[in-house]
Amino acid sequence: MIITPKEKIPEIEETEEDKKLSTFDLKTKYKKILQDNFQGNQYLNKETGFFISVSSDGVRQWVKKSRSRDKIIAIQILDFMLENSKYDRLLIPDRKSRAEIENYKHFHQPVFINGKKYNVILKVVKPFNQPHKFYYISLENI
Repeated sequence: MIITPKEKIPEIEETEEDKKLSTFDLKTKYKKILQDNFQGNQYLNKETGFFISVSSDGVRQWVKKSRSRDKIIAIQILDFMLENSKYDRLLIPDRKSRAEIENYKHFHQPVFINGKKYNVILKVVKPFNQPHKFYYISLENI
């Protein structure tokens, strides 16, 4: 990851090793990175003061929803994004009205991935009587 001094926007690129992998194999590699380096940890979002944990639920959702190579490698800097992303101040209700889910929140972080600038949206769930949990990410082209 490279952070430019002026804008402090992280930059990540696929490695030469990553480029040789199929998308399935790339996802398998980064799933292991997610499990080994992030799962079970909590990260303090600097703007809100919320602790956001990374659980096996978040790993499952990430696997389910990550189909593009850019989205897959974005997970390299999950800790940076959870700590530095900006909260959009909207509470999103659970569309299935599950009693155990208080709400969802979206956090935003600009990132350069493979030379393209994205707004990474981190979806975070707030279960009742538990800390916030990373749910998954999506990418918007900028």
